[in-house]
Amino acid sequence: MRHYEVVLLVHPDQSDQLSDMLKRYQDLVTKNGGNIHRVEDIGRLQLAYTIKDMHKAHYVLMNLECDGKTLSEIESSFEFNDSIMRHLVVRMTKAETSPSKLFLLHNKDAEQKRNKDAEQKRNKDAEQKRNKDAEQKQIDPEIGDKDKTAVQQDNMKSVKATDQETSKDLGVKSETDLNESDTQISATKKEEDSDEKV
Repeated sequence: MRHYEVVLLVHPDQSDQLSDMLKRYQDLVTKNGGNIHRVEDIGRLQLAYTIKDMHKAHYVLMNLECDGKTLSEIESSFEFNDSIMRHLVVRMTKAETSPSKLFLLHNKDAEQKRNKDAEQKRNKDAEQKRNKDAEQKQIDPEIGDKDKTAVQQDNMKSVKATDQETSKDLGVKSETDLNESDTQISATKKEEDSDEKV
């Protein structure tokens, strides 16, 4: 048995029938004693040039291990299937099981697009929430304190406690300073009084 790589371009309007079609080909290979090493549904991609007045096609990549009779049977079914626009069969030296570069590239692009769309949605939602919160604070300033997160409230409490301790320390120092200055003033008065008496 030999190893083959098969690439199919499926008509984009009939890509919903793709799973049944692939199942049929896989059953044909396994029934005749072959193996399927890899099946990749790459998805709908833009064509380099129009084929049968189509600008896009659904790409499928399969790696098979089968004999020549099974391969010729599969190729004839490709030719008589109207939903397959083009097919390519390449003989390989070994079985390929790792993801293809086209599959990785296409899925990476799709994943990046999904991530970018999700990030844009999060940014838009956050901006709408900020605008709504700003409007609420303009209407009622007390609501602003209620909307703050627990972390912000804890931070505010610790700042208030620090301020109170500082003012308490300042109050104690100022009382001490006042007592010392009162003592100095009273000592100065006593001296003045004693000077007047003399």
